[in-house]
Amino acid sequence: MQPRISQTARRRIRRETVGGVVEFQIGMRATNDTGSIIMSSVGGDGRMSVHPTFSFDDEIQRTVYEYVERNGAVTPGELARSIRIDSGPTHSKPARSGSYTESECLSTDDLESCLDALKTQGYLTETNGKLRVSLAATTTELDLEDGTASIRPAREEDRAGIIETMREVAGEETYIIAENVATQLERESALVRANEEHSRAIFVATFESESETDAGADTDADDESVTGDAEPTHDRDATSRGSPSNRTVAGWLHVDAPELPSLRHTAEVTVGVDPEFRRRGIGSSLLEYGLEWADDAGYQKLYQNLPTTNEAAIEFLEANGWQREGVHEGQYCIDEEFVDEVMLATWP
Repeated sequence: MQPRISQTARRRIRRETVGGVVEFQIGMRATNDTGSIIMSSVGGDGRMSVHPTFSFDDEIQRTVYEYVERNGAVTPGELARSIRIDSGPTHSKPARSGSYTESECLSTDDLESCLDALKTQGYLTETNGKLRVSLAATTTELDLEDGTASIRPAREEDRAGIIETMREVAGEETYIIAENVATQLERESALVRANEEHSRAIFVATFESESETDAGADTDADDESVTGDAEPTHDRDATSRGSPSNRTVAGWLHVDAPELPSLRHTAEVTVGVDPEFRRRGIGSSLLEYGLEWADDAGYQKLYQNLPTTNEAAIEFLEANGWQREGVHEGQYCIDEEFVDEVMLATWP
């Protein structure tokens, strides 16, 4: 069913917008590629929160934002066809239970004005001709012996590669949560969520070999139409692990935040690296990236629960400063044996 809103249901609400870019100094060089999540001020210390304020200027803005947030990546043309407003009562005979109203699409000018406002206020960003929820973070690059790893906010075009990498890691049967997250991402229509019920951010590490980098540089040099701001396209329904620019998804970091007021200072983290790319510093760089972002977003505590059979992941987190908080005895049943769950956490 297409969403409908009333043209008369407009209200002006003052909204404080706060912008910022996270700088990371962990042996990686920062680039100027900005993905962009909604940031709202929290407290008086100037820190940021992923939780949106949803103080829209009018109901049209709210409906447009909710459509984009729900669908992940939307072209302006799709919005123009999908967003409808009430145009007034119809001349048809109403049903006994009420009256009929006619609906119509937003005018081109009204839609452009709405999108300009949502972009200016930091709710949406547009890349590759598609509108997306804005998640402010830089892209950083890690130089490896045989290529370059880039860490950045995930885009819808990364979906297939992220899910396949999660499945690869979960296939070791020691990372139960990764399997659950992969299933959740397959069922939902958007990677990044920022609404009144759910907030989720995903960051991805992609790998590009030296040969691919050199080939890409030669192509850019020969093609005057390629600019530094251009982003290569990728089919959302592709099943390969190749992400934009034919880079391979090497790892991910998933931040999931509850909306309960008493838990809004916490977020659950899952992080994983494809076995092929381990022991190269990608996992620790992803974790550092996520901790820096979470701290800037206003989260005070990050946690992750793992079965005791996942010794490598537990050792990895403890080596990066995470602390054990407790144990759930017999929390899992793996290969017909009960396995304890270790609760780990860190305070950025």
